[in-house]
Amino acid sequence: MEHFLLIEMTRDKHVERCKQRAVDHLDRADLRNSVASFVRNMNALPDCELPNYLALGGSLLTANDALGRKTLIEGLR
Repeated sequence: MEHFLLIEMTRDKHVERCKQRAVDHLDRADLRNSVASFVRNMNALPDCELPNYLALGGSLLTANDALGRKTLIEGLR
């Protein structure tokens, strides 16, 4: 039997965790998954859902620019 622990958190805390996970990808030089990770994790909560085009647009706008992606991720609310 599996047991799952559900922890309720505020939207702000969820957003900060999503940002940190995305920045962790950047710290590992995983540019490809940084914005995609942020969008995927944000979409896990209904009130945090982001448009699907954000991952593609963010990736295209910042290309291979880790600092640009970090700025994009940190600027989202």
